Amino acid sequence: MVFLRIRGARGLGAGLVLAALLCLGPKGRADAEEEAPAPRPFARAPDPTTRSGPDAELYARGVELQARGHYVQARRVFWRLLDEHPDSEFAPEAEDRSGPNAFLGLRPMGPVGPPARRIDVALMGDGYPIEKQATYDKHCEGQLKVLLGEPLYEAYRPYFNFWQFNLASKDKGVDEVAPEPDPELDERLARRRKGPRPPREYDTALNCKAAGPQGQVWADPRRVWHYLQYLDAHDSLAIVFAQFGELGMGGMGIATTGPRGVVVHEFGHAFVGLLDEYANHPGPPTGQVSGPNATTDPKAPPWQHFLDAKVPGVTVLEGGATFQKGVWRPAGSCAMNAGGSAYCPVCREAGVLMIYTYVSPIDQVAPAEPSVELPGDPKAWPAFRVVPMQPASHDLDVRAILAPAPATTEVVPETGYDPEADPEGLDPFEARLRKRLGLDRSRAPSSLPVALGQRPDLVRRARGTAQDPLPAGTEVPVRWRRDKELGRYAELQVPPLEPGRYLLTAVAWDPARPRKERRPWVLKDERGLLEDRWTWTLVVR
Repeated sequence: MVFLRIRGARGLGAGLVLAALLCLGPKGRADAEEEAPAPRPFARAPDPTTRSGPDAELYARGVELQARGHYVQARRVFWRLLDEHPDSEFAPEAEDRSGPNAFLGLRPMGPVGPPARRIDVALMGDGYPIEKQATYDKHCEGQLKVLLGEPLYEAYRPYFNFWQFNLASKDKGVDEVAPEPDPELDERLARRRKGPRPPREYDTALNCKAAGPQGQVWADPRRVWHYLQYLDAHDSLAIVFAQFGELGMGGMGIATTGPRGVVVHEFGHAFVGLLDEYANHPGPPTGQVSGPNATTDPKAPPWQHFLDAKVPGVTVLEGGATFQKGVWRPAGSCAMNAGGSAYCPVCREAGVLMIYTYVSPIDQVAPAEPSVELPGDPKAWPAFRVVPMQPASHDLDVRAILAPAPATTEVVPETGYDPEADPEGLDPFEARLRKRLGLDRSRAPSSLPVALGQRPDLVRRARGTAQDPLPAGTEVPVRWRRDKELGRYAELQVPPLEPGRYLLTAVAWDPARPRKERRPWVLKDERGLLEDRWTWTLVVR
């Protein structure tokens, strides 16, 4: 079930909006919560290696114990820090790591790549006490195994960084939500001189509630985002599972589930922006429904290109987005219909395209500078290399074009940037990027969606259109090589050149066709997301 969908820092997507942000309870070490003082504002601790003193030593010792899985001993160390150094700059984080609901550390789940060039996803559990972290560890591995059982995420696993967050909860349970008023039931209870039982509430790390109409579990977004601060770079994406939760809900970049089953379905909401394909409301919707996999216009569905290609299993079926009438879906079997099964071809295409709104098909290039001066002797030239992203299921293609540079060029910033009109003195590229993506100046530069650091040619075209045609020129041969660190990369065989200026453009493209698949997963890429380019200006002396 979709609860709320808001685009993360580096992704796009839209879905249904049905938000009810939930209240946070106070946090403290004392069991008598009513008498505990209000928690201090949270702030990340500084690097203890840059500080000296007993508080820094205690903090470092506590973090080390947590990393080794000695959570109870670590809690005692943090309590000592708080008792002996209450005004320390390490105190706010020490309190966050040692309270009844506590952050116990995080670790990567499998290989990870540079966060600026990967999709970072946090896995978090709710309702697991500090002494039950071994149980949580098993459930966390199980959730990731289920997610990677979907062929889309298995194929593009190298594009993701998955992080396991260990969180301690004071209580075990999921908050109940008060039902809608029922006058008939209230009257019967009054005759029996009985009042309705108040909903049960629990004090847990993520404040999960049975918030859906069928009791679907939902995590408090503010608690999830609080713990995400422990990742230096992230994409506001999280998979949350409540030990005593049922079914799940997805949105705001958060996929919340019970301990088993529906993580593929909920991540489809939270990450891809897919709509439900099941139907439990007997009537039609009151307005328009439009998504990659649901529509109120059966004559022009978003998946018409699949129908034109006669892809098996893709059709137009009435019933979708939870409505039995007036909404149509593309398939009879899909993870967005029955939780636990695989995505249909339409949803899988949407997933691939969403991945490429976060990640560039080009992972690295060398030389890294966009302008390269070359001596007259070709033997002294550097090697021109392109490292494409590497799915687990297939290879990306790379080609290169060499063309003369224009005789005269004039640099005109595409957003009309004027350095003298910018009192804050932003870097010209950063200013253009912020304006292009509609970002205000308060966002940290590290959160800008730029592949390979601050390189303008590799900005993902999340809101853009397909690339312009390649310039006319000469095709440069490509030789594929392998390196232990770089993996599979393309080395461009640039021919000897006369003195002058040239443009060397490398293009990486994902055919999105895993081995043994009869058809590519993406049949329509209107924004050119499967392709990206890097251009060197060559100056031959």
